[in-house]
Amino acid sequence: MIEENLEDTLENEGMPVPNVWVELEGEFLDFDKDNATLKCKFPVRERYFNPLPTTLGGIIDSWIDITMGPLTVLLGQKAVNKNFSIKYLKPVGPSVEYVTAVAWRESIDGRNSLYKGELYLDNGDLAAVAESEFVEIRKS
Repeated sequence: MIEENLEDTLENEGMPVPNVWVELEGEFLDFDKDNATLKCKFPVRERYFNPLPTTLGGIIDSWIDITMGPLTVLLGQKAVNKNFSIKYLKPVGPSVEYVTAVAWRESIDGRNSLYKGELYLDNGDLAAVAESEFVEIRKS
């Protein structure tokens, strides 16, 4: 699927692409409904660096989180994070041009779903792994 189609799908589900998605210049690469996965690409910008210089952890968290969030909608849920945990494996520094976030739904139990994600550097190295429990919003 191309980005415009995924953005249209989200909009049709009543969930526009988040503002932070636009700010972080996200690009939808692939959505696989059968395997409940979404892959997205993000450019690495100097403004995301701390003085070391490596990308701030909050930016890394955001790349994965804003891949998981749209995936919930694409899979037919409107859900919010109940918790989010991440393990950083490699720094995202100035030599990295872009990162790729991959998220998938690991399990679903009623209103609760477990999502997992991975962040890859442009050379294919795994930079971070995360998981999040999402809770579907009650319909009123």
